[in-house]
Order: sequence, then structure tokens, then C-alpha cells
Amino acid sequence: MDDIDDHIDEVPIIGHDGSINPPTDEPDSNQTQQQSSFTNYQKLTFIAMCCTYLSSMMSFSIIAPFFPTEAEKKNVSHSQIGFIFSVYNLVCFFASPLWGKLIPVIGTKFTFLAGCWVAGGCNVIFGFLDQLESGTQFLVFCYVVRSLEAVGAAASITAAMAIVANAFPDNVAVVMGWLEVFSGLGFAVGPPLGGALYQLGGYKLPFIVQGGIVILILVVNIFLLPGQDSQSSKEMGSFLALFRIPAIWPLSFAILVGSAALSFLDPTLSLHLQQFNLSPTVIGAVFLLVGGCYAIFSPVWGYLADKKRILRLMIVLGFHAAGVAYLLMGPSSVLKLPNELWIICMGLGLLGISIGCGLVPIFLDLLSTAFWYGMPDNLATQSIVSGLFNGMFSLGAFMGPFAGGVLTERYGFPVAASYFACANISVVFVIGLFGVWEYQCGYGRRKPRVKEETLKDEPNERSPLITEAPSWE
Repeated sequence: MDDIDDHIDEVPIIGHDGSINPPTDEPDSNQTQQQSSFTNYQKLTFIAMCCTYLSSMMSFSIIAPFFPTEAEKKNVSHSQIGFIFSVYNLVCFFASPLWGKLIPVIGTKFTFLAGCWVAGGCNVIFGFLDQLESGTQFLVFCYVVRSLEAVGAAASITAAMAIVANAFPDNVAVVMGWLEVFSGLGFAVGPPLGGALYQLGGYKLPFIVQGGIVILILVVNIFLLPGQDSQSSKEMGSFLALFRIPAIWPLSFAILVGSAALSFLDPTLSLHLQQFNLSPTVIGAVFLLVGGCYAIFSPVWGYLADKKRILRLMIVLGFHAAGVAYLLMGPSSVLKLPNELWIICMGLGLLGISIGCGLVPIFLDLLSTAFWYGMPDNLATQSIVSGLFNGMFSLGAFMGPFAGGVLTERYGFPVAASYFACANISVVFVIGLFGVWEYQCGYGRRKPRVKEETLKDEPNERSPLITEAPSWE
């Protein structure tokens, strides 16, 4: 813990309103000017990240409308289909923290571009798996190709988040909110595009087109993305120090559940909608409700997170509304609603709005928590926080389709959706109860319990409330 103690001077001041403020009484005029407008370096970085988030999410979601049906033709069960979706994220869960450790050493730009190349190539290869024999051969190669694609995706997304945290230190949540617009747009555009290309050219065409898009964006980013070599060093961040911080655990749980809530729909919703005799294109358009609403409202949540600093309140409200959305999507027998398409669509739209409110503030909360407890504000810390966020998000995205496929196969979609509603509500209780404990113990970013002598020595209201970081030894 010596490393944490060495950086006590970098700990931000905790204001009486519970917000994190710079250590100076008045903001620097240059700092204010930087916050109001982006530099050319930041603009180029932002454009490069937007393209990457768009293509990455399209790669994941483009198969949702047609792949379950094609896999069934290859004698693959619902649970196996769910695992094909899930194995991608299981590999990302293990690979993301590793990339988070290595990025400061091998460089952010190289990691980012290499990951994009691997992911794009595997996308194209996946389009030719329909030539394999039905059963075990098809299933095994689906697992292998998706796993290799996941290694590349984990590298590119983890590097992207580290780049954002390093390039936009004063606007992390706002920029992440806008990036989630493109992530949601990719999630929304992927299914209808996949359905349309599948109807137009069969199984291969969606993968060839999407793989070509990823590689094209890679080539553009080689010239568009500013060099990151100056950020590289031999210093690696410490996951041990990060996990010694209590707030990291409930926030990680929230990431896991939020990601599972989004990815649950990939292998299950298209099969559930078949009862309404919808075409693949229309099913893809129904998926648009989640991604579209998520994309539209994410910048709003990012703005609120950066400007108002009500991070935990946003998380609690977002996951509470997401639980209600899942009850509507079933619709759950608890609500005693008719099984109507418009009710399901209303639940999907509410999920897209609410889950963004829960997820967007978490990355900023993780960074702020790490810095508040004295971890250095550098690329090493940013990389491991990015690796943690992407790893937990990937774990949730693994559990969502797999658990969704198993529960739907055994109990049906309405019951499975009810289970996921309970999972979202559990986040409300975990974050809420932790917040009470955090406030009572004085370990959170709130006014801590201090001795009367400290209060007497406090010169004015703008003085720091904490003069040394908590010790966890």
C-alpha cells in the first residue's frame, strides 16, 4: 500500500455537498477553457473511438435475428446457441484485465489497432462456418472463431476506454455517454442490417459486410488516431490495490447485472417474437427499440453524471426502472397483463432508457473512487480500471445469453424475464445498502466522521474534509 500513500497529495478535495472538487479553491482559466472546447487531438481521438464502438457493437448484434434459426438447422439446442453468444464475452472477461495490465507497456494505439484487426478477420471467417457439417463440427468451430474474435475485441475496447480516460480527464462521463450513443447505435443497427442482408444474400453476406466494415475502420484509424506511444511505460497498475477498495465490489456487481440485462435478449427475444409471425427484418426493427433508446439517452446520463455528480442515485434509479422493464417484456404473470406485442415493445424501450442511466455513471464512479483512495492518476490506473469495467461487462454479457437460453428453454421467456427483473432490483438493494454503510463508516465520497479537533482547525468551508487517504492494511 506504499504506492497509494505516495499519492496522497493527488487525492481530490471532498466538498460539503459530497462532490469531488479540484484541490485548488478557484479553477484555472486555462482548465476552464479546456473543459469548454476540445483540442484537435481530442477531436481525432473522439472520432476514432466513435467508429470503433459502432463497429464493435454491430459485430456482436448483427447475428441476433437469423443465427438462432440457422443454428437450429445445424442441430444446435437453445442452450448451446446461448453459449455461442456467451463464449465471446467469457473470453473477454479473462482477456480484458490482462490487456489492462499490458497496455501501459505495449502501448494503447498498437493494442487498439491489433485488436481491431483480429476481430474483423474473425468476423469474416464466421460467415463461412455454414459449410461445416451439422452437429459437433459446426458447434466447435463456432466456439473457436468467436473466442479468437473476443481476444481481439477485448484488446481494442479496453485500450479505447484507457485512451478516453487519458485524453478526456475532465469529461469522462460525457464522452463515454456519447460513445454509448454509437455503441447503442451499433446495437440497434446491427440486427435490422443483419436481417436485411440475410434475406438478401443468405448466411455469408452479413458477416462479409460487417468484417469489411471493421477492417475499413481499422485502416482509417491508423491515420486518424493520434499517436499514443508517449503514454507507454513499464509501470503496470495494481489490481490488488484496486480490489482493496470496498466500493469496487458493488459497482462491479452493478456492471455485471446491467450487461446481462442487455445481452439476455440476443438469443431469446427473436424466438419469443416468432409467435407474432414477424419477418427477420421486423424482428430486427424491434431490437432497435433497446439500442435506439439507449443511444438517445446516454449523452443525457453522461452529462448529468459529469455535471451533477449524483452517480449512485442514477445507478439506483436506472436499475429500478430496468427491473420494471423486464416485468413488462415477459410480460410477467405478476403483472397479469395480456401477451401483446405493444407491451413487449414498451418494456424494450424502457429498458434502453433505464439501463443507460444505471451503466453510464459507473465508469466515472470507478475512476473517481480509485483516485480518491490515492491510486495515481495515470495510464496504469486508467488501464486497469478499463480492464475491470470491460471484464465485468463481458462477464455479464456471458451470463446473460447463457442464463437466458437455459431459463427460456426450461421455463419459457416470461419466467426468464421475471428472474432478470429480480436481478436488476437486487442491484438497487446492494448499492443502496452499501451507500448507507459507506456513509456511516465515512469511507465514501461523502463528509466523513472526523474528530472534533479536526473540525475546530478547519479554516473555512472550502478546506479539505480529508487530509489523508484511508489505510487498508
